[in-house]
Amino acid sequence: MKMSRAYNVARTILVLLCVTLLVFTALFGLNMRIGWLGIDIDQKGFVEDDAVALGLDLAGGTSVVFEVVPKDGQTVTAEGLEDTRSILEKRVNNPEASVYIISDTEIQLDIPGYDDPRLVVDQFGKSGALNFRNSDGEVVMDYTAVKEAFFAFTSEDGVTNKPVVQLTLTSAGEKLFANITETISKKTGGNNYLAIYVGDEMISQPTVEEKINGDSVIISSPSFEQDQSEAERLASYINAGVMQYELKCDDTYGSMSYISATLGEEALDTSVTAALIGLILVMIFMIIMYRIPGIVASISLCAYTAIVILCIITFGVTLTLPGIAGIILSIGMAVDANVIIFERIKEEIRAGKSVKSASEAGFKKALSAIIDSNVTTAIAALVLVFVGNGMVKGFGITLFIGVVVSVLTAFFLSKGLLRLFTGMGFVKPSQYCPKVKGGNN
Repeated sequence: MKMSRAYNVARTILVLLCVTLLVFTALFGLNMRIGWLGIDIDQKGFVEDDAVALGLDLAGGTSVVFEVVPKDGQTVTAEGLEDTRSILEKRVNNPEASVYIISDTEIQLDIPGYDDPRLVVDQFGKSGALNFRNSDGEVVMDYTAVKEAFFAFTSEDGVTNKPVVQLTLTSAGEKLFANITETISKKTGGNNYLAIYVGDEMISQPTVEEKINGDSVIISSPSFEQDQSEAERLASYINAGVMQYELKCDDTYGSMSYISATLGEEALDTSVTAALIGLILVMIFMIIMYRIPGIVASISLCAYTAIVILCIITFGVTLTLPGIAGIILSIGMAVDANVIIFERIKEEIRAGKSVKSASEAGFKKALSAIIDSNVTTAIAALVLVFVGNGMVKGFGITLFIGVVVSVLTAFFLSKGLLRLFTGMGFVKPSQYCPKVKGGNN
């Protein structure tokens, strides 16, 4: 009996150490190498800079509503609107940005970190097809000759990590590009360039020194070295293809606004503080109401919170105020799951069962109710993820993550910890059901 109790004490200490490490990693990160296993761990923590991608409402930035205006003889269709949204998203090429349809003729772009709405409109709102022109203004190639374009770094002329745009051409584009560059490279008087246009607006004018063979093309520019975002933007424009409608945002069409980073930081600090206070108060309440099960629930909630934070960091979830609300709501559901379990345990103890038997029966009887409630919530969250947009989608993502983690922690961690506590000798009914003094141990 003493050996069994000591064994359970050791296991409990090990679990507590694991939970502590989990919480520490979620908050402060973990960077270590386990040589004999060949494992490198480089996990960022919540308090580290840039660990969590923040949405517009928390990081500050620009929100632009583009009016989708059809060209002559066109009408705006749902399919065309979605294609336009998709092209705009490719142009922005920013995982923290949100591009979504808000009406039959409007698309909203929320992009953190930009403090000039007009710059956003000028950079990403250009309409028209991508095309390549020679010095005579003749269109010699269009976007269909390019398979893909991407931003990269290369070493050239003794310069390392030089930002460039790399194109991969189609088989037809490869032959066409070789002929074009051969012709242009022979031009003199500064006319040996191949200008890149979106519609009728030039966005880049690289020079051509020689005939270029092969399906891979490197575009470099001194301006890329001064501002690598230019190279990133050019790559995204080439990938975007044709935007069949015009995007307008001016005094007549659309709207634009800027959210201060200071306001976003204050909102984040307030939200995190409120969530932390709420979590502590819930733990205190659970311990007062349920004693040993309350302690178990508090440990599980710590692990739950850490796992949710790590999921958000690892999967690159963009955190917004509605997203934080989703986390807080899922904390409530995690608490609710534990309350249902502990109330079932109380009922079994009042019926005269021993603490060990009551614990096992309580978990079994609570299972169906918890699964049903969490499955319906998870389905609703998934609907928000796939149907919603912007901040609504962020709420759905964090809620879904929270619901899944809450079920796992309730039925694995809470159940395991409760078994360990009973194994250590905490088997008095009053330690689980305060108003019950008698009963079987």
